[in-house]
Amino acid sequence: MKAGRLGLGAEGERVAKAFLQAKGYRILRENYSTPLGEIDLIAREGEVVVFVEVKARTSGEFGPPQSSVTLTKQRQIVKVAGLFLEREGLAEAACRFDVVAVTFGGKRDRPEILLIRDAFCVGGSAVF
Repeated sequence: MKAGRLGLGAEGERVAKAFLQAKGYRILRENYSTPLGEIDLIAREGEVVVFVEVKARTSGEFGPPQSSVTLTKQRQIVKVAGLFLEREGLAEAACRFDVVAVTFGGKRDRPEILLIRDAFCVGGSAVF
């Protein structure tokens, strides 16, 4: 089961990346990893640095994909984002946190994709 989830996650990230690029996002990093955690995608939309968490599921049986972006996960992403901004000399850059929820139905070639812009903020409040 674990390998299936890893495959699903990688496929979700691939789909999310293509989706965001089609919307004009410029991908800066994929799977940015630190001892504090990982961020799936880091992008720029105009002058804004966007930290993207991608969640993928095969159905909505256990709730929508975005429901698994817990407060703990949000806090981890915020910490890793701060480290990225510091390391890249972007501490003063405008940034935001988006979630891309990908639901693969019976046909993996036509997933449902939901972009949630400003999904959560540094203080930990989420819009979903």
